[in-house]
Amino acid sequence: MSDGLGKRLRLARNVALTTAAAAAIALALGAGACHRTGGGNGDAGADADAGGGADAAAPDAAGTRDAADADGGGAAADAAASADSSAASAATGTIVPLYTDPPDVTWDAVAAAKAAHPTVPVVAILNPANGPGAGADPDYAAGLAALRGAGVVAIGYVFTGYAARPAADVQADVDLWASFYGGELDGIFFDEQSNLPADAPYYGALSAYADGAGLGFTVGNPGTDTDPAYVGTVDVLLIYESAGLPAVAALGGWHTGYDRANFGIIPYAVPALDGAFVAAASPYVGWVYLTDDDLPNPWDSVSSYFAALVAALE
Repeated sequence: MSDGLGKRLRLARNVALTTAAAAAIALALGAGACHRTGGGNGDAGADADAGGGADAAAPDAAGTRDAADADGGGAAADAAASADSSAASAATGTIVPLYTDPPDVTWDAVAAAKAAHPTVPVVAILNPANGPGAGADPDYAAGLAALRGAGVVAIGYVFTGYAARPAADVQADVDLWASFYGGELDGIFFDEQSNLPADAPYYGALSAYADGAGLGFTVGNPGTDTDPAYVGTVDVLLIYESAGLPAVAALGGWHTGYDRANFGIIPYAVPALDGAFVAAASPYVGWVYLTDDDLPNPWDSVSSYFAALVAALE
């Protein structure tokens, strides 16, 4: 994201998901830099072929990637289809940077909000150390299990340096996430995403790699508007990460040619929940998170009105 969310969701293939988590991911497909320690803007170009081998799944007409493996990796899709599909088709979800460490009370707050509003998709980005950290943490394992028990979808933070970071290094972080928490984690969050069209294949290939590691739901964070070439390279693009609310008109434009589930926003320094804004933005973006936290690190806590935000999204 543009100001500091990034270093810390696509339908999970060949991953055993709870029904609630699968339903949340199904909604995402139905249709910047966010560092743990704060961050800043950046821009870097890289070889468009530097993605690590596997081709990304091609986007369909709505801009989403293929929903299930041809070899039968559709177990999650089957679970999702059996879960309250009518509610899932209507709700806007939220993607929360959960950059605190368990057992911090913010983890309980996220789980409680999801449990109170089960039809609202809630995705939590985990970021132990601007990435997966040096080893599995039993507190994170316990916290992950509690989040998943409440129906929260959990994804792990990886930074990409605006496509300047070698793909092999990004893949190594993906592998660590899968090794440490693969039984509970649903996907990967690619922070510091470039918005240059030439870099789109880099992210498509990284998403395919994450999918192959069993972490198939991917979110990319340019933190600002991007290019249509990125639609389908990841499941969700976070197109706004700045102080204050964006103009609703800015969420329209070329984005309206694609399913709203492809796009999300994470404004910070928003002092109070603005229900009118949430209602106005929801036709354009499928994911909305607002927080009253501010720089130097707006992601070191969870919004004080998070429960009310989730209720407003229902």
